[in-house]
Formats: sequence, C-alpha cells, structure tokens
Amino acid sequence: MDLGRRKFLKSGVLSGLLGALSAPSAQAEPQVKNVPVRVNYRPLANPISNLRDHYDVIVIGSGYGGAISASRLAGRCSVAVLERGPERPPGSFTEKFRDIRKDVLCDENPLGLFEIHAGREMDVLNGNGLGGTSLINAGALVEPDIDTIRSPEWPKALVQEVRAGVFQIYYSRVRQMLQGHSFDPERMSSAKVRAHAEASDTLGAPIRYPPIAVNMYGAQSQQKNVQQPKCIECGNCCSGCNTGAKNTLNMNYLPLAKNRGAEIYTQIEVMWVQKKSDHDYLIHCVHTSEEGRRTRRTLRAKNVIVCAGTMGSSRILMNSRDKGLSVSSLLGRRFSGNGDVLGLSFNTAYRTNAIGFSSASQVRVDMKPGAVIYSVADYRNRKNLFDRFIIEEGTFPGAFTIPLRLAMGIAKFRLSFARFLRVSRDVTLSKDIEKGALNYSMVYLGMGHDRANGKLQRDRKGRMRVRWPEVKHDPIYSTIDRAMRKQSRALGGNFVMNPRTLIVNGKNLVTVHPLGGCVMADSVQSGVVNHLGQVYQADGSLHEGLQVLDGSIVPTALGVNPLLMISALAERAVERIRL
Repeated sequence: MDLGRRKFLKSGVLSGLLGALSAPSAQAEPQVKNVPVRVNYRPLANPISNLRDHYDVIVIGSGYGGAISASRLAGRCSVAVLERGPERPPGSFTEKFRDIRKDVLCDENPLGLFEIHAGREMDVLNGNGLGGTSLINAGALVEPDIDTIRSPEWPKALVQEVRAGVFQIYYSRVRQMLQGHSFDPERMSSAKVRAHAEASDTLGAPIRYPPIAVNMYGAQSQQKNVQQPKCIECGNCCSGCNTGAKNTLNMNYLPLAKNRGAEIYTQIEVMWVQKKSDHDYLIHCVHTSEEGRRTRRTLRAKNVIVCAGTMGSSRILMNSRDKGLSVSSLLGRRFSGNGDVLGLSFNTAYRTNAIGFSSASQVRVDMKPGAVIYSVADYRNRKNLFDRFIIEEGTFPGAFTIPLRLAMGIAKFRLSFARFLRVSRDVTLSKDIEKGALNYSMVYLGMGHDRANGKLQRDRKGRMRVRWPEVKHDPIYSTIDRAMRKQSRALGGNFVMNPRTLIVNGKNLVTVHPLGGCVMADSVQSGVVNHLGQVYQADGSLHEGLQVLDGSIVPTALGVNPLLMISALAERAVERIRL
C-alpha cells in the first residue's frame, strides 16, 4: 500500500503502539559491551606564547599535505605548522545531535569541527582541526586508475612517472605511514558488507576491500608511548573517532613532525601571504583564543607551503592576490567535486546494522556497524574514463540517528505492512532501534569523473562558494544514480538520491572530496602551480619558496577517495624541495 506523509503521521503513533502490543511480553535485554574510551594521547600543539616571528618554513594547514610537509622537513630547518582549528584528541568529539550545532564552523563558532560551504549548486564539507579532514573522513586508501593521470590535464613530468611506475613509491610510503588494513571476510563479519556484496554480485560489479586507516585487527602504536586500541566498530569515523583507533594525522605524520622539532600551533588562521622580497614572505594571520578573543599576528618565513585544503588554499591565494601577490588568472578554476554522489536505500529486505552508536563507550554486540567504509562496488572496468565510478557502502553516524529516523519516517514510500511497522518504530523513536527501518537501510557514496568545470568564488563576506550552473547535467551523476537505484532494487529498498533533501531543503549536490582551484600544470596558461606545487607568477616565472600542496592542486576528478593521491603528491614534492 502507498502511505503518504499525512496518513503516515496520523497513523505513526498508532502503528507504533500496535507494534509494541504485538511484541512478546518478555524480551531479552540487548547484550551491551562497555568499552573504555580513554587513550594515552600525547598533545601536539605548542602554547601560542611560544610562537616566534620568523621560521625557515611555515606550513599553513595540517591536513594530508601539511602534515606530510612538516614531518619531512622538520629536522632539516625550523618549521612551524599553523592550523586554523583546535586540537581534538580522542574522546573530545560530539556524539549527540543536540550538540552538533556547536561543532559547525561559523562566524560565531570559528573553532567548529564541520565546515560547510553552501553554494547554489553544490555544497562542500570539510573538517577543521589539527589533522584537517582526516578527523572526519573514512580513511580509505584507494589508488586512482592510471588512466586518470593523463596529458594534457596533468603535468608531463608526473604523467611520465606514473606510467613508468616510479610514482608507486609514494603510494607505498603513505600506506606504510597510515597503516591501512583491509576488511577480511574470513576474520570479520559485517551485515552491511554482506548486503552490499549480494547486490553488487547480482549486478556484476566486483566487490573490493581497500585498506582503510583504522586499527581493525589489534592495538598498535604510531606515536611514541601512545598505544592505539583496536577499532570497536562503533561506526562514528565521520563524526570523529573517540576511541583513538582511527589513524588520523595526529596519530602519525604530525607526531613525527613534532618529534623532529616542528612547532605546531592551533587556532591560528592565515588570511593572506605577502611577498616581502625574493627570499622572504610575510604571513598575516589571526589567533582565536578559547574565549573567542582574536589577536592579529604577522610572521616571516623564507618558505611558505599552503596546505589549507581546496577551499582554504584557494581563498588564501585570492586574498593574497588582492594584496598584490602575482598569480595565475586561472586561480579558482577547474574545481571538481570528484563526482561525489550520496545515496540511500531505505527499508530494504536486509538488516544492515549501519547505525553508529551515539556513545562509543557502549556497544551493542549484535548491532556493530563497523568502520564507515569496508567495501567498494567497482564499476571501473569500462573503456571510457568518464563512465567509470565506484560505490562504497557507509554508516549513519550515531549523532545523526534521531533526525534520520524521523526524516526518513515521514518521507513518502511504497511500503508493505511489515515494513510500515518498521518505519513506525523509527518515527516514534522506539527503543527497538534494531527493528526500525533505518537499521534495514544502506548508505551509498559514489565517486566518478566529473568534468572539473566548477569555479570557486568568494561571496561578499569573503566566504568560499562553488559556482557551477551546469554541474547537474554532467553525465556522471545520472550514471551513478542509475547504478545506485539498481543496487537499491536488488536489496528491495526505496532509493533516495541525495538524502540532504530530506533534512535540509534544496537539491544541491554535496561533495566531501573537493579538488582543484589551484591546479597543477606545465605553464601559467594552463594552471596555478607546477608539478611540484610551486606557484606561478602571472608572467610564468615561479615564486621561489611558495608552494601549494593539497587537494587544490589536483587538476581533475580522481574517481576514488583522493587522500592517497593527495598524500603521494605531497611526499613527492617535499622530497624534491631545496631549502
């Protein structure tokens, strides 16, 4: 029967009561495992009072590019890392929806974890804190197809190294540092993986298990005297790991930088960079205290490496251009959302256990969702690069469980009576969450090759926005949409393209993998930086000592999670820096 919103809302409470009445009078209590969340974490940030006026190298940002740059250069010269967000050790992340608004970055809350760049056609989500977006990503280490790195979109020197197999050494270096582990069906069990594999097998798409930067099979140590525990499979990787089992950058590259002598400063935002002379730069920044007090600082450095992420690095260079820095006219161009597509198969025939726990300290043994991504349905065996894509399964972070149960409950779907009872449990927020419709749902994240035709602009308040009017006509989105719908039908679910529309009005695409804006190229006529991230002046010469090393230099979509490529590019570039 077809249950509309109005009829459902009227009958939701009644059907919830019917479900309760029809349940056995004596139910076994769910088996709960209590897990300690304390980690012997060693703080990395220096007191702001220690910040000096001059360094050999200042690294702006502590994401993959910044953390790698600092760790490889520290010990060779004086290095300072400037991170806009605060340090967030395990145990400090929000786990309740009522607290999420306190973690959204805005003018009133400049230290928030989640930064959302809302645009007309596409929204961008990234992290804000020591370790950058590694704090809230899946940590999937997926290598892009070799065909992705092609001329003329990519610099010739890099294309040649990739084709010759030389570039592989940098992938290996990153994997070794991040200590990724792959899901092993012989050693682990996952309801969502079984559902994903069954649907994908039906459609002829092979399932892959990429390494993810999570301690899946046992405790390990990356920081000196810090023992990281085994993952407890709470499903909250994308809202922040409170157990310390996720190998975020504050567990590996950043401690290495610290041990080698780098100074790390948090809550300090760089506004623009000024070229003082051929061998000196002024870095204009603002420090925000815990009380919200803002203090301006101007630092000097011989070398500046901008690693503030796609949105942040583009903004810093745009601000710097306004202050007189000579840069390419292509700054802000060739933005890509990496073909990101969010999807949801609601109320399937399969119990997926994809709901994260609102408290990582208490885990239901019969309902472990696992890390946010374990498996990938691989649709890359196609001749045309722009037809290739992947679909990953995911989890619902525990902090978002209540609004998702309500939002999905009032959506209009065709439901059998049995599945309607599942929905009623969700909309009435029944404690039997395992029997609700959301626990029978699948989260999908697709990635493919968009045309990278977006443009980054600042609005009147200086905030970064994506301008891309024709983006929804890019064929990759309809291609991934069709595949997700087939996956959903194979599971007997109701497909929702872009669940954002159920919680927030509008049909914007959402990307968590923004790329481009400061793209690398062989000349200033084609890009903003060269193959090592060195910034071009408007006349085609290079700014000595000024580099960009993060996702903003990637000139095309990658079609997979980009962290491995971004990190490898940084490893390669920093290895060749001559100070």
